[in-house]
Amino acid sequence: MRVSHVVWSLALCCVLWSLQVRAQDAPRQVQFGVGRIEEDVRVVPVEIDQVEGVLALDLDIVLSSEGVRVLDVRGTDLLDGFFVLHNVVEDTLKVAAASARAASAGSGAFVELVLEDVGTDPELRFLQVLLNDDGIPIEYEPRYEPSTAVVEVSALPNASHLRQNFPNPFNGETVLAFSLAEPTHVELVVYNAAGQRVCTLVRKSLAAGLHRVSWNATDGRGRKLASGRYIASLETGNDRQAIGMVFVE
Repeated sequence: MRVSHVVWSLALCCVLWSLQVRAQDAPRQVQFGVGRIEEDVRVVPVEIDQVEGVLALDLDIVLSSEGVRVLDVRGTDLLDGFFVLHNVVEDTLKVAAASARAASAGSGAFVELVLEDVGTDPELRFLQVLLNDDGIPIEYEPRYEPSTAVVEVSALPNASHLRQNFPNPFNGETVLAFSLAEPTHVELVVYNAAGQRVCTLVRKSLAAGLHRVSWNATDGRGRKLASGRYIASLETGNDRQAIGMVFVE
C-alpha cells in the first residue's frame, strides 16, 4: 500500500508539473474590454488574461473609425510602477510601457484608452502587440488586416513621425530616425524604465524632412548606462511620440 501510495503521489506530481509548464508556455490572451462612459469621455479597457512577468509592452492599435480622437492612455493597477507613453501616427495609436520591475500576477484591464465620446463605439483593431519585446507568446483579437490598395506616397510626410530605432535590441550604438512635415522645434529625449530622463539627444529647430541621430547608450554626462529598457520621446510643438528600445550590453 505504501509503495502504491508513493507511486500515485509521484504520478500526480508529474501531472501537475506538466500542467504548470503548459500553462506557462500557453500564449497570453489580449483583447478589448467593454467600453464605458466616464465624465463625457469614452473609456475602452485593453485586457489580458495574465500580466505576470511583463517588463515592457508595445501596442499598435488601428483607429479604423473616422473621427476617433485619443485623449489619453493610462495604466491600471496591473501596471503599477510602469512608465506609459503614447502617440498617434495617422490612424494608428502607439502605446509603449516599461518598468524596472516585472508585473505581479493578475488579469483584467492593464491599460485604458480615453477617447472623445461621439455617441457610438469606436472600431478598434490590433496591428501588433508585443510583451517583453516579443519574449512572451501572445494572441490578440481583433486583428487589423491591411488593405492591398496602392497608395501614392508624397515626398514629404504630412505629419511628424518617429521611427523605430535600428538595430533593436542593440549593443553599442543604435540609430533613431524621424521625419518632419515642416520646420519646427524638436526635442528628442531618452527616458529609463522608471520614467527618469537620462539624456537629451536633440533640442533645436530643424528643417522639414528625414533626420537621423545615433545613440550609444550613455547619459547626458557620457556615462555608460546599464542594460535594460529605454524609451525615446520625440516632441514637436503639441505632438509627442514614443518608441521602446532595448540595450543589451
